[in-house]
This record gives sequence, structure tokens and C-alpha cells, in this order.
Amino acid sequence: MMLILGTAGAQAQRYDRGYENLNSISTVFAPKGSFMLGGNLRYSHHSMNDYSVLVINGINSKGSTISASPSFLYMVKDNMGLGARFSYNRSHFDLESANLSVSEISMSVQDYFRLSQSYTGMILFRPYIPLGPGGRFSMFAELNLGASFSQSKNTVDISSVVKGSFVEKYKIFFGVNPGFAAFLTNHMAMELSLGMLGISYGWSDQIHNQVAQGSTDAAAASFMVNPASISLGLCYYL
Repeated sequence: MMLILGTAGAQAQRYDRGYENLNSISTVFAPKGSFMLGGNLRYSHHSMNDYSVLVINGINSKGSTISASPSFLYMVKDNMGLGARFSYNRSHFDLESANLSVSEISMSVQDYFRLSQSYTGMILFRPYIPLGPGGRFSMFAELNLGASFSQSKNTVDISSVVKGSFVEKYKIFFGVNPGFAAFLTNHMAMELSLGMLGISYGWSDQIHNQVAQGSTDAAAASFMVNPASISLGLCYYL
């Protein structure tokens, strides 16, 4: 009886959290029929010449990384967008030589080379929750579903014998990224988001020295605030 009375009381009592009916709210952050264009571009390069780090000395290396990630959203309703995001990443690392010395133990590596590139595509669904009557600030929760493909090549010279491996990786994933957006001008907005919920499954195939073959697969799920996934960017609303 206590369970029945409690259920009846919960149904009879209504809680007003301020944004129960978005259609009745006059504040619109992203109106129906508008577009959002965004993305980021990153490039980095490094070069070391006889550099030393702790017990590693004589480091001679160079490398670079370039990545691009455009995104697009179409507002199917007021404060509700549907779109896609694509990303490409390419990096290379060339280590000519490095020496490790700890007590009486010494090791050296030379002619290590790594080249990798990846492609990612995902569909996005993003509802906005405007904050305040001006329509300048808003919270959002971005849901994404996508897949990625990557390739990498590694070679190393050990005692004048070159060994290498070629790896192909595949991954499908689903994620939820909450965030905050604020208009800096009438069309330009700054966005801050972070990963909170993620589910993924991936597998890879490897060929070593063009002879041995191997494979692996892994599944993962997490529900936590991931500081490494914090993203800050600029978007343009049309």
C-alpha cells in the first residue's frame, strides 16, 4: 500500500524545472532552418638534435602532426540540430638515434620510423537548452554515432636488420558530450564540450615483416568526466 500511495503521490505532484516545454519558451538559441559550421585545424612539428631527457641522451629525431575536423549542423527544429562531423589525422615520427643509460645497463635505438593516418566520420544530434532570455548562452548535449579507420607503419633497424609492421584498425563508437555555447557576435559562437559517456568496439589486423599475421579486438564503455576530451572551438551560425 505504501508503494501504491507513493506512486500515486509522485504522479499527482509535478516538478517545474524551468525548461519542461521548450516550445512554450520564447528564447531561441538556434532557430529552425539555420546552419552551424565549425571545425578545427591543428599542425605541430618538432626537431631534436643531440637532446637529452633524464636517462635518455643523444636524441636525434623529427616529426609532425596535422589534423582537420570540419562539422556541420542543420536545425530541424528550434534549438535542435542534426548533422555530421569528419576528421583526418596524419602524423610521422623519425628517430635517427637515442641512447638509454641506467647504472651499468645501456641500450640504443636507431632508424625508427612511424607513419600513421586515420579517418573518422560520425552523425550528430544536438539539442540546445537556452540560458536566460537573451538567447546568447546555451547548454547542449551532443550525441554522436560513428566509425573510424586508421593505418600505421613502423620500421626499426636492430643490429643492421630492418624489421617492420603494418597495422589497420577499425572502430565503431557512440558518445555523449555535454557542453556550453556562447555567442561572441551575432553569428560567431564559442563552444566548450567534454566527453562523458562513451561506448566503443574496435579490432585491428597486423602484418609483421610481411610474414607473421596477428589480430586483436577490444570493447570499452565509460561513464565519467574525461579531462583529456575537453574541446574548445569557434562555430559560425547562419
